[in-house]
Amino acid sequence: MQFVKIPAERVKVLMSNARMLEEKGDIHLSLSNEEGIKIESADPIAEWKAINVIKAIGRGFDPYLAANLFSDDYVFHLINLKDVFSKEKQRIRIKSRIIGTKGKTRATIEEVSGAYVCIYGNTIGFIGKPEEVAIAVEATNMLINGVNHGTVYLFLQKERKKLERQL
Repeated sequence: MQFVKIPAERVKVLMSNARMLEEKGDIHLSLSNEEGIKIESADPIAEWKAINVIKAIGRGFDPYLAANLFSDDYVFHLINLKDVFSKEKQRIRIKSRIIGTKGKTRATIEEVSGAYVCIYGNTIGFIGKPEEVAIAVEATNMLINGVNHGTVYLFLQKERKKLERQL
């Protein structure tokens, strides 16, 4: 049995998709006011995977997309901007850099890396295959560190070509 806390505004999204998640993950979910979301399963690995699924939903991902994390092929990575920047103005600026004008930068990171990116509150979440998430996280870290967008786009293209050659 495990407990996971998620933001109150995301609990409704989670609970409205609980049946689908329970079937996909072979788990049982229930809501506990004090501890958060209670996860139960006979399989400890299923519980461990469910923790990441629920965290991903709590950080803004669609439940159907987050359910991919029950598969061994997908990983979840989270960057907390509060760990990197102490001032709210800095966090807003960095989120704006990652989203880009009309969402262009975020869309480019998703399209080229193959990973899904979600910016929610002070966190940036990634879901995808390990190699895709690694590329998306590296591109995001480059933006956090102030690298020009053009340089990041070149990096993404280069890494995508490497991935295609490996296949």
